[in-house]
Amino acid sequence: MSIALISIFGTEIKVVRQPRQHERQFTGYAGAHGLTAMDMGTRGYGVVVTGTIRAATRALCQAAMDALETYCINAGAVDYVFYDTNFPSVVFDRPELLAEDGKAFHWTGSSVFVRFVCRGRGLV
Repeated sequence: MSIALISIFGTEIKVVRQPRQHERQFTGYAGAHGLTAMDMGTRGYGVVVTGTIRAATRALCQAAMDALETYCINAGAVDYVFYDTNFPSVVFDRPELLAEDGKAFHWTGSSVFVRFVCRGRGLV
């Protein structure tokens, strides 16, 4: 059973599936002896989640980011779904805050928001 990404990251997110990365291993030395490359296939596809977290205070916003970080560390490979798109066996790395004008947390007068990006990789 897949977990909805909006239940983890909130409703203000965008999800993009990146192409697979090609994996090569190089042996030898560049120069007189030559350099050989061994094709090792491809790594899993990338999944990039960007979004916004809103809270009443900066402390609550920071607590939400800490909870997201803890989830990413402890979750392991999980199947996710975003609307109609399935992402099987994805491991998310740590979320990163996106700073604008030198600050990450922005006060709107009634609430605080922070923008983040979290990059994951599919294992299949």
